[in-house]
Amino acid sequence: MSEDVLYGLGSLALGGVTFVNWWFAMFSDSVWGDLAREMLDGGFNLGRNTIAVIEPALGLCFLFGGLLGLADPVGVNENNPVRSFLTILVLAMLVVAVLGLIPVRLPGWMYPEWHEERRWLRAQQAEWEARYGSKDEGDGRTD
Repeated sequence: MSEDVLYGLGSLALGGVTFVNWWFAMFSDSVWGDLAREMLDGGFNLGRNTIAVIEPALGLCFLFGGLLGLADPVGVNENNPVRSFLTILVLAMLVVAVLGLIPVRLPGWMYPEWHEERRWLRAQQAEWEARYGSKDEGDGRTD
């Protein structure tokens, strides 16, 4: 196996792991999600948009870079539009990651705290409905 293939596969794996960590940090209350949020709030914190922008942009950069690294061994020559498109995507994701360093306030749904609060509210509502029944039960309406 050539060195390019190993670099491409390593980059794909790193991008996949980055995306899995981002997903757990944003959308999960599991132990892994808590660890991912804690890790990104600690030593890897690059500002308020680390989880919202920087982590997914770098994950995509690694994924597209891995595909670009696998382009030579697969036989995609330098003048191929696929290679140019992947190069543009890698550079665009790097620009997005750098722009994520600017501490601009983004919409609430882009932050893990918003998702965490939403999960908590849904759990409270489910607990309420399990205990007292749904709001719409038994009112006789057929909307």
